[in-house]
Amino acid sequence: MAKASGNGRGKRRAHQVKSRAETLTRGGPGSAQLRAQEAIKAHPNDPRRQMTYFLQDLDLQSFTGRKRVVAEKTRTAFGRTLMNIIQDLRKLNMPIQRIDEIGQRHAVVLTAYWANDLGHSSSTIQNKLSAIRKFCELIGKMEAIPKREKLYVALEAKGVEKSAVTRAQVTHGSKSWKAAGVDAQAIIEVVAVENPQEAILFELELHFGLRVKEALCFRPREAERRDGIAINLGTKGGLGRFVPFMKDPVKQAKQRDVLERARAWADKHNNKGEMGYERMTMEEARTKYYHVLRKYGINQKAMGVSSHGLRHQFAADMFEDITGHRPPAEGEETPAWFKQNRELVDHAYKKVSEALGHWRKDISTAYLSSVSMMSKLQKLRIEKRIEMFQNTPGVATGLLMLGVERAWLTGRAALGIEMPHNERIVLTVNLEEGVKLEVLKDVHALLQKLLPGRVLVVPLLGGGVQPENGVEVSLR
Repeated sequence: MAKASGNGRGKRRAHQVKSRAETLTRGGPGSAQLRAQEAIKAHPNDPRRQMTYFLQDLDLQSFTGRKRVVAEKTRTAFGRTLMNIIQDLRKLNMPIQRIDEIGQRHAVVLTAYWANDLGHSSSTIQNKLSAIRKFCELIGKMEAIPKREKLYVALEAKGVEKSAVTRAQVTHGSKSWKAAGVDAQAIIEVVAVENPQEAILFELELHFGLRVKEALCFRPREAERRDGIAINLGTKGGLGRFVPFMKDPVKQAKQRDVLERARAWADKHNNKGEMGYERMTMEEARTKYYHVLRKYGINQKAMGVSSHGLRHQFAADMFEDITGHRPPAEGEETPAWFKQNRELVDHAYKKVSEALGHWRKDISTAYLSSVSMMSKLQKLRIEKRIEMFQNTPGVATGLLMLGVERAWLTGRAALGIEMPHNERIVLTVNLEEGVKLEVLKDVHALLQKLLPGRVLVVPLLGGGVQPENGVEVSLR
């Protein structure tokens, strides 16, 4: 009986799944191409009426899975999004005359508008992009809206970070310039020689956590307060915020210096007293700004950093200013300290979120990471360091042949703390009975040959069985 029931379900499932041919004829990709042409012909030069005609009684089917018409709620949201897109394009001085003109160029500009001007969440933007993509596929423009990396590259050229269209998650590591080994101040000094205005914009992002649009709209004289700056122009969703000066006297002095130079520049070069480019639309200003970034190779491909990484660095610096410790994302501390000082850490998360223009404490984990993620990352780092010794040909066998009985990761490497590229991993070794310490020279030479510049070898002293907090590297 059970077998018959199972077969019945299988038959129904087989009947419901659409074949490729059926998908193309029933509401699938390319199925509404003729309808779009009819709408354009019926209402020339009127995209809103064209879209109304197009949507009326549209057989909006699911593209995948079993054969089904999408829910009424989905249909309504789909239509509303498409109608709003036409209106948004008009606001952006990119009006269309035909609904089949909608494509990648429009999607990218709209995404920048939604993310930077309206402050939409990544989920909202994803839903809108999905509607545009489905519309384009319905009318036969199958690859009009790129996905994933192709989309991120197109958006980056318009100043939209990947994070704007991907759902917020806890960061797996610091995205600051410092963590990438890039000296932000040194780069800024190079930029300042030929592009002093952009250099100040970078400094505003680095020392006050401003977004690109906020920096371009920044009016130093209006923004300055006794103990910080007020950010009211160019903010996400139009929400103003206050960024306090750091408590650390050196950092605060730098902030005040940047603010003073920004005020002098804006007063001299801009009638409105702001840091942006005169007689340029925001779209044109952003294009110029990102052109300067490309000029100096400031991107993920060349340097491993983005302009947005300056905000990450500000967030980390502010966290340290409040707690006295670098954030979990940088991996310089063990989880124990953060757990023991949870109240202070939570307070820092909240203050950093507010300074960045977010009003939920958990958003700051996208910049600073979390203690739980930190523990996972530290474990992963330890495992990778052990694998480096075990998987590099000749290391384990060579150490055994030289008389090394056991070996351990020690120091920061054993704690899973993130280490700079030039910091060596400390490997503590215990020599077999009768082997003299002079053999350590040969051990050093072996590791220098197989893992050049990566390892510092020290002997296990004091007769201990194993070093405190050591993590053993199996040699057999």
